[in-house]
Amino acid sequence: MIDKAVILAAGLGNRISAVARDVPKPLLPLSGEPGSSPTFLDWHFRALERAGCKEAYFVGNAKTFGTKLPESTTMKSAWILNPTEDVSTSGSGHSAWFAWGSEHRILDGKSRVVLMDADILYDPSIYEALAAGPSTGPSKTLVCTEFRDTQEEVLVFADPSAPSVPVLHGKGLLRTPMTERLQCVGEATGILLWEPGDHDALAQVNDWVVRYSTAKARSEHEDVTQRMMMAGRMQIAGFARHVPFMECDTPDEYHVLTTEMFPRLRGTLGI
Repeated sequence: MIDKAVILAAGLGNRISAVARDVPKPLLPLSGEPGSSPTFLDWHFRALERAGCKEAYFVGNAKTFGTKLPESTTMKSAWILNPTEDVSTSGSGHSAWFAWGSEHRILDGKSRVVLMDADILYDPSIYEALAAGPSTGPSKTLVCTEFRDTQEEVLVFADPSAPSVPVLHGKGLLRTPMTERLQCVGEATGILLWEPGDHDALAQVNDWVVRYSTAKARSEHEDVTQRMMMAGRMQIAGFARHVPFMECDTPDEYHVLTTEMFPRLRGTLGI
């Protein structure tokens, strides 16, 4: 279903620092027990391995780069360094830019490439929804088709006449002039599938965002995705809320993840 994956693990995790202390968020144990496994990165590794991924690349900062990754007989894995010394000036779009420009030639015009943040926990079946259909189609953004009326989540909007084609996403867009003629189709998960035919366009757009946009290196990968939507190169892959998915940004969310979400999901990967 998936050929390659890039997991962005170079963030500071400031909002969860009360929990993380000296442990970078991507390396936090999902059970909540210090020093135990699996961590967020372990989960992604095993879930991608189950989805048939052949290569996984983890973009790290000085704290996460080089952390030992699980072994696999079917999947190659490696770290890519985001060398920015002050990582507070570097966003996830910047980290993705380092991945695309690395010696690994990830965007080869042949592979189905997943891109996602590290601080999420999910049912591995989401990759089936993401990769359904031929690789010759547009790239995809994975969306939970049920959404909360909130200013905190990235919501995705489409023209009602073409609800599978996203045109706009972001926080705080509900009931604004920008979306009054659009339909909210759900919450973005931050997980993307870049199909082979869009690799050149993605590399050019990401390069432009990092070099010339207002945010530049601070750009998030959502900034790149928005421009790919503007170019008509995206479609929606949806799943309903009964499929477990959770982003973890705060100590309270980490508590829910360790006490409720992980116990519910751990059996799906036999961990």
